[in-house]
Amino acid sequence: MAKSARDIMSSDPACVTPVATAQEAAGLMETHDVGSLPVVESESSKRLLGIVTDRDLALRVLGRGESGNTPVSEVMSKDLHCARQEDDLDKVERLMAEHQVRRIPVLDEQDRLVGMIAQADLARERRAVGDKDFAKVVEQISEPAGVGR
Repeated sequence: MAKSARDIMSSDPACVTPVATAQEAAGLMETHDVGSLPVVESESSKRLLGIVTDRDLALRVLGRGESGNTPVSEVMSKDLHCARQEDDLDKVERLMAEHQVRRIPVLDEQDRLVGMIAQADLARERRAVGDKDFAKVVEQISEPAGVGR
């Protein structure tokens, strides 16, 4: 049976609410050794509102001379592309490549955040099953927008 997003996702990822500060988000990224954090409505609802990345913090906070007290709601990305727990890995790979994202949130049937899949998770799985094209996974996801499309 083919593996699904549920099988390779990191479950119950660290996340922040919109009122968290950029400094708090950066600290949480360091603590959990991650490059992005889902932004959820509340810890209890897990309703996904956006994603804040280390790049968002560097460019939209530091690069603009903003304070570390800037709420993540002001710098998060709101254009979300998500996978479902039951999605097969080919679909997850297509979503990541099509939207040029290195990390993708995974939602359950009630649209609650339940996990995250990183580019490395997908590449590791492809390699583990002997898929000789796993390097293409990384290449497709990492290709700059507009190149070869």
